[in-house]
Amino acid sequence: MSTDTKLSRKLSTEEFADVLRYKATTVRSVLCRSGSFKGIQPVKLPGGRLLWDADEAAALANGTLKVSQ
Repeated sequence: MSTDTKLSRKLSTEEFADVLRYKATTVRSVLCRSGSFKGIQPVKLPGGRLLWDADEAAALANGTLKVSQ
């Protein structure tokens, strides 16, 4: 494994919603309608589970990530 590879922590939809102070159902609904939640796209696992990047969630919560509508 390369030292350049950055492994980022992933969050469940419930954890992602908690970080951003939304309900998980709101996150899922917006994702279903627009394909992303405030510009962040999750990784979809074969079983349908969604994993969200923790760094992007933190940046959005802190206001340092530009939001695309």
